[in-house]
Amino acid sequence: MGFTSALLSILAIHLMASISPGPDFVVVSQKTLFQGRKAGILCGSGVCIGLLFHMSYSLSGLATILAHSTLFSQGIGILGGSYLIYLGYKSIKNSFSKKNIVNDTIYTNSKSSAFLSGLIVNILNPKAAIYFISLFSIIIKPSMNIEQLILIVISIMAVQMAWYLTFIYLVTVPMFKEKFDNNVYLIDRILGSLMSIMGLYMIISYIF
Repeated sequence: MGFTSALLSILAIHLMASISPGPDFVVVSQKTLFQGRKAGILCGSGVCIGLLFHMSYSLSGLATILAHSTLFSQGIGILGGSYLIYLGYKSIKNSFSKKNIVNDTIYTNSKSSAFLSGLIVNILNPKAAIYFISLFSIIIKPSMNIEQLILIVISIMAVQMAWYLTFIYLVTVPMFKEKFDNNVYLIDRILGSLMSIMGLYMIISYIF
């Protein structure tokens, strides 16, 4: 397989993985819907930096060691699950607030944490290591030079961010936003519940 074919294969696989619902996508959705486009973009950027972290150690070979370290994986998985539950709890709690949670003043201070939320959720997901080991072991060859590897890493981050930007734009257009505002409390509780369930699942799967 030539480099161009390998790159296109990686990007196609990663695009499908990005679109599939998961902790990263749910957190970006929550930040976008309740804090606006800027917060969604910041959160998505945090996820992409987390991807850079995972890809860096995966390509260095460290991921193989981490993947076989049961205790380390369990610890990271439990931390990641706990953080998702915490975010879910905050989301559900805010939905019961008597204040109008679509008012920008409530979320002004929390916008600065959007990037950190995306970064933490992604980094504290040990399954990312397994994902990149599997992806890279199939596609990447020893003959590839450093420039080609850097291009692969940048392209994966670009695909991830392009998907987030597309999603963020679509859910913040006026027509959709009006429907969202009419069901703001219900949506917040649904997203909060999803984050909590995913967090609980992560904890259970890594304990047992």
